[in-house]
Amino acid sequence: MRRSSPANVFQGAMIALRAVADVACSVATFIIAYQIRFAEISKETEIPPQENYIALAILFTVLNIYFMAVSGMYRPMRGASRIDIIFGAIRASSISLVILLALSFFYRDFSYSRLTIGYAAIIGYILLSSGRIVVVSFERALLRRGKGQKRVLLIGTGRNFERIAEKFTGRADLGYKLVGYVEEEKAGALGSAPLLGSLDEMEEIIVTHGIDMVVVSLESGYHDRMKDIVDLCDKRAIECLIDPDMVELLVGPRFFEEVCGSPLIRVKGLRIRGFNAAVKRAMDIAISIPALIALSPFFFLVAVLIRMDSPGPIFYMQKRVGMDGRVFWMFKFRTMKADAEAESGPGWSKEEDPRVTRLGDMLRKSSLDEVPQLINVLKGEMSLVGPRPERPFYVEKFEKGIPRYMERHKVKSGMSGWAQVNGLRGDTSISERLQYDLYYIENWSIWFDFKIVILTIFDILATVKNVALKK
Repeated sequence: MRRSSPANVFQGAMIALRAVADVACSVATFIIAYQIRFAEISKETEIPPQENYIALAILFTVLNIYFMAVSGMYRPMRGASRIDIIFGAIRASSISLVILLALSFFYRDFSYSRLTIGYAAIIGYILLSSGRIVVVSFERALLRRGKGQKRVLLIGTGRNFERIAEKFTGRADLGYKLVGYVEEEKAGALGSAPLLGSLDEMEEIIVTHGIDMVVVSLESGYHDRMKDIVDLCDKRAIECLIDPDMVELLVGPRFFEEVCGSPLIRVKGLRIRGFNAAVKRAMDIAISIPALIALSPFFFLVAVLIRMDSPGPIFYMQKRVGMDGRVFWMFKFRTMKADAEAESGPGWSKEEDPRVTRLGDMLRKSSLDEVPQLINVLKGEMSLVGPRPERPFYVEKFEKGIPRYMERHKVKSGMSGWAQVNGLRGDTSISERLQYDLYYIENWSIWFDFKIVILTIFDILATVKNVALKK
């Protein structure tokens, strides 16, 4: 049983507040829908009793609470983005509304207005999403003031030590306080977090400092200590999070299943196949065609500016490796001088790269040079969302040195991806980008794609704004 630390009490209160907001918004949804549908219609000779719609509101509320609970929306969500929160509310209320429509069709004692339920769908999406955002904003405002902070201990000095420490100290609104870290052996302080002792002193440190959560990032030679750490966390009823290293990356996501009385490990299968692949392709077509039509004036303007800026072609076509290792020509607006790599060969672009034109520098910083890849999406060579395609030169290099690297080619490459919206672009850690790519592949959903598309749009708009301000 989890101990009642101030952080856990605060967390329980916030979850209860979410439930109260969900109930209020769910009930209000049908009351407002009823008023819009009937209260202002003067020509109605007989307005149906509101009590029947109150009953519908109560059922809608119960269904919403249930589907939000089973989808994890009453779990701690300190790190959840607002997009996740909105999608979760819309997903739960959509399922509830479908069930209500089905029940109203078979229920013959009273004829419910389908238009009222249609109004309720729109109102429900707005109210439930807004209610959740208000509660989360309130929670994060309190966390920024130091209320309900979780005291975190980082265990081990593994390869991701600095990145994890930075994550837990960089977001005050998530309410985490990095108390310090425990290292494998007393070899001296590392990084900005304070050193509190060694693994052998871990239990005493947890008790002394009132730790609420431990994050494990052990060096590879100390993985045999994991069981002791997990047992200690269970004993002290504190949260335990484990940072995946190359061992987990090599083995891959898995879960245990009992077969013939024996626990066996089943490797998680690929999700983007069959019907899911058809849905993803339909989404690509449905977005890329209108986008290409709407952006055609932009294409023309950029084409003119490129020709004015430097001689050479409008587009830069580069060989990239896509799904199943197939090579295709990827479109980009040309941002470098013509034949820039004729002498140097392939390489990452750098800050103040002399090969980049003036206009090209602006296009790159704002990611607008990537827009022509909508053509690749429409052709079926790429998807809107997926692992970013690499050049054959790099794929051959990474395939030999990085375990599971070629698994990212089991799906179509994307204009944007989970790694990119998390800041991993260009000359960044390939191993870390691979972790994000594999997570995306093995946890794909259409909602996940929508989330990445929206985050990408926000990222581009913010970047364009920053570039404009600098100019």
